[in-house]
Amino acid sequence: MSRRPVTQLLLAALAAGSVPAVGARAQSLAQRVERAPEGSVQFQYAAREGVCGNGRGFISVGGSIYVNDGSWNSETIREQCRNGPVVVLLDRAAGAVIDVDTYVGGAPADRRAGTDLGTVSPREASAYLLALAARAEGRPGRAAILPAVLADSADPTPGLLAVARDRDRPRETRRSALSWLGRVAESPAAATRAAESLAGVARDAEDQMPVRQQALSTLGRLEHGAGIPLLIQLARPQAEDSWLAREALDALARSGDPRARELLRSMVAKADAPEAQLVVAVRGLAREYATPRDAQLLREVYPRLQGERARQSVLQSIAELGGSANARWLLEMALRTDERQQLRRQALNGAARAGVPAAELVRLWDRADQSLKELLLAQYAESGERVAVDRLMAIAKGDEDRQLRRRAVQYLSRSDDPRVKALLAELAGER
Repeated sequence: MSRRPVTQLLLAALAAGSVPAVGARAQSLAQRVERAPEGSVQFQYAAREGVCGNGRGFISVGGSIYVNDGSWNSETIREQCRNGPVVVLLDRAAGAVIDVDTYVGGAPADRRAGTDLGTVSPREASAYLLALAARAEGRPGRAAILPAVLADSADPTPGLLAVARDRDRPRETRRSALSWLGRVAESPAAATRAAESLAGVARDAEDQMPVRQQALSTLGRLEHGAGIPLLIQLARPQAEDSWLAREALDALARSGDPRARELLRSMVAKADAPEAQLVVAVRGLAREYATPRDAQLLREVYPRLQGERARQSVLQSIAELGGSANARWLLEMALRTDERQQLRRQALNGAARAGVPAAELVRLWDRADQSLKELLLAQYAESGERVAVDRLMAIAKGDEDRQLRRRAVQYLSRSDDPRVKALLAELAGER
């Protein structure tokens, strides 16, 4: 039997589909997608470390959950989260991508694409998807960002920055790009480069405020604290852009970085910043990174604060921190007759929230002036504890002040306590 030329054998194999075409391999991913028939196109690639999914409802990225559809809970994630390839399904119409769906660990059986491009390079996939995010309008552009950042061994930072800087992109697409920058700029060098670009977006007074806010928030979350020095610069009280200074300070207030914490303490201690910024600093100091030292600083600075908003922020912060020292201090503030009534009310309410026992509030009655007694009546009624109800009953029955007796009766009338009902009947008979 004669031997057929090698070229003829290759051509026959290509026609039969048993050997991939050299030309197809040489095509870029973008070209292969564009030349695919109308309808759905699928490809997959290796996922970066820390990414898993159930091939259906959710994707887990470093502990954060992104939901496609369906329901999930912690048990579902533990049992079903599989490390596996990222699967991207594109829907195309009239030559444009109109939808992007992402799965990890496989794709649903009912979502099989009309054209399957198979396994592709993670870096090429990331570059293609970021290019799609940079040109596609609406949801497809925004949806292309998630699979782009999941690709193994790819550096999406330049592409994300390009999308973030582009004012022609939809706002939510830009915000998504900015948010992901804070998670993928992992090396110190990448984080530093990202920080400079983020600060540039934040400084641009002509850009949209939500985009600038996202840039500031991401600065505060960059790895290695790379964004903290720039945030500190932007948060200077004497900055020309007061909005930017306040928002930068708010980003610092959400950080546990020691440099951020020291700036907040310094600003609160000096108490000379504009009140809007001072309020942000006070509230930030009392968040999850607060220490007893911070609580003491807030208590000490309170008398020097001139603005009511600043004082309210201290009272609120001290109440949220709780603890016996803070509760006692709040009670002392409530007793101050030289303080505004609204602040005294807030201090008393805060003391109750901070954990002051009802019995201690009852003992406070004998030290209270008329204004505070009216506030205490509401606290006794809200408490509902026996010792507080007993004091209300005593006030209703025999306090020298008729107005206080009347108010105590009003509060008691809401009670279902048989003792209270008997007292109210007795008081009604006396009338």
